Amino acid sequence: MRIVTVLLFFCTLLFSENYIDVSDPKSYVLHEHYLYLEDKSGNLTYEEILTKDVQKRFHPLNGRSAGFGLTKSDFWIKVSLQNPHNFPISRLLKFDYPLLDRVTFYQNNPDGTYSMKISGDSIAVALHEKKDENIIFPVVMKPHSKEVLYFHVHSMSSMDLQLYLMDNEQYYASQITKTALLGIFYGGASIMILYNFFLFLSIREESYFYYVIFQIVNILTLLALSGVALRYLWPSYPEINNSIIPFLLVLSHVLAIKFTRAYLDTKTLLPKQDKVLLGILIFAIVILLLTAVLDYHRGIILSVVVLFTTAVSLTTVGLIAYFRYKVRASKFYMIAWIFIFIGITLTGMKNIGLMPINFFTIWGTQIGVFFELLLLSFGLADRINVIRSEKERFQDEAAQKAKVLTDILRKSKDELAQEVKDRTFELYMANLELRKSITAKEALFKEVHHRVKNNLQVIISMMWLQRKRTDNEAVHTLIDDSTARLQSMAMIHEMLYQSNDIAMVKLDEYLQSLVDLCRRNTLGESVQIISALQPLEITMDTAVTMGLICNEVLSNVFKHAFRTHETGNRLLVRCEQYGNHIRFRIKDNGIGFEGFSQNKKCIGIMLVHSLAEKLPDAKIVYKKWCGTYFSLEFLNESYISDR
Repeated sequence: MRIVTVLLFFCTLLFSENYIDVSDPKSYVLHEHYLYLEDKSGNLTYEEILTKDVQKRFHPLNGRSAGFGLTKSDFWIKVSLQNPHNFPISRLLKFDYPLLDRVTFYQNNPDGTYSMKISGDSIAVALHEKKDENIIFPVVMKPHSKEVLYFHVHSMSSMDLQLYLMDNEQYYASQITKTALLGIFYGGASIMILYNFFLFLSIREESYFYYVIFQIVNILTLLALSGVALRYLWPSYPEINNSIIPFLLVLSHVLAIKFTRAYLDTKTLLPKQDKVLLGILIFAIVILLLTAVLDYHRGIILSVVVLFTTAVSLTTVGLIAYFRYKVRASKFYMIAWIFIFIGITLTGMKNIGLMPINFFTIWGTQIGVFFELLLLSFGLADRINVIRSEKERFQDEAAQKAKVLTDILRKSKDELAQEVKDRTFELYMANLELRKSITAKEALFKEVHHRVKNNLQVIISMMWLQRKRTDNEAVHTLIDDSTARLQSMAMIHEMLYQSNDIAMVKLDEYLQSLVDLCRRNTLGESVQIISALQPLEITMDTAVTMGLICNEVLSNVFKHAFRTHETGNRLLVRCEQYGNHIRFRIKDNGIGFEGFSQNKKCIGIMLVHSLAEKLPDAKIVYKKWCGTYFSLEFLNESYISDR
């Protein structure tokens, strides 16, 4: 097999016409001179490539781009090199597109065999020649030698077959330039993302949040597309790179739609366009889910469809918002999406072979994304300026309104002060008149009570005179009872005209006076009276009724309970507030009185019952037990009204 391979190799030399001098100090653009073969089946082997029939199928690019776009074909590249000098020369062969899945480099050995090296983004970075994302193969040309080198390229991503010949110094110089450009791009992007993230934390506006997430995904997408992610983020897991690129491409445009709807407020300002964006959003989400299960080739095609659909739609929405509806926020947005649309278009057309490979087609996406980052950040900053100017306008309007209100309030305050002053004077005069009227009425009431009391005393005196004219004991008894009743009534009027309160009677003082009066009229000091009277106030009407009842009961007790003037006679009189009621109780240790239960036709007892009916919720309890016990309980209406 080795002999056959060597023979085939020498045969290929006969068909090789242009050898490239590797001693050229400049970086050499090999794709302008190499020959290529498209293997649509992907089944050709290196031995088959070296056969005469297959060699005839190799042909140059003839000015076309080295980008063949998305294709399922494999490609073979044939490079003829020579070293005309008498010293060996070391060179590097570098593919400029780091996302080629698998590149196999074939080089014939002097012993008739061939060596094979493999690189690509499906190979761990640790196995790459320079331990970075680049696809590089070193070659050493012996003095005065010619070699034909072959590359077998298999990739599910875009078939970009730019190939360069350079030395180590040129390689590192290009890497420094590339790293510097990427550093500027990613550094600037990171600063803008962080700036807007802190703005989001401060303002809490939805558009800032979507901007930050959208740009983070954009940066991750570009890191994956440039191979930097393969080098730094997942160097030992190269299979991640292919599977994540379609997903990130679609996700970035899902977030772009979300950002647009929040930033331009399309739901309110552009309802028709918002419905279109919502439909595209749903479509993009479906594609996003499909990219997780489809192979890279199908996934990248669908992601490109979403990419261009979204870019065209968002650019159109920006133009409509700016030119038709004059939405201020759309100015920066429209320009940003024009940049990103142009950048994506240039790179995309380069990848499918419709545009030549140059600085703008290589870096178009990064340039577009950078300006998009910058302009959208300006747009968000402009929103802050708009908010600030609106805030200042509102503050000025509020200050003017506050001044007007202050003037109105000051005027109202002065008017109110004068009104209060006038009303206060009127109230003062009215109160003065009212006090005079009340004083006059109080004097009148006291005079009335005084006259009533005097009249009652006159009646009592007349009754005493009438008593002296007869010796009939029955008449004496009737006159004494009537006199006691009149005295109880006169006592109330006396208390009222002597008191400052002409409406209320102090029940405890009144009852104590009645007890003392009854004792003086009967047995004198022979009865020990124990009074337990709680300080209470009741109305005059209630006091009159209560006094008549008390007088009647006490008179009966003093007359009938104690037959003699012996010591040891005791009488307990209690009056207290019991809930909402007043409870009045009398208890003696006399012989007992049957009248309450046996002779209700007695005038005194009939009077007690008749008077009790005038009291609200009145209850009478009397019984004979070790003397006489009497209890009267009734509702204290003045207590309820006070509460």
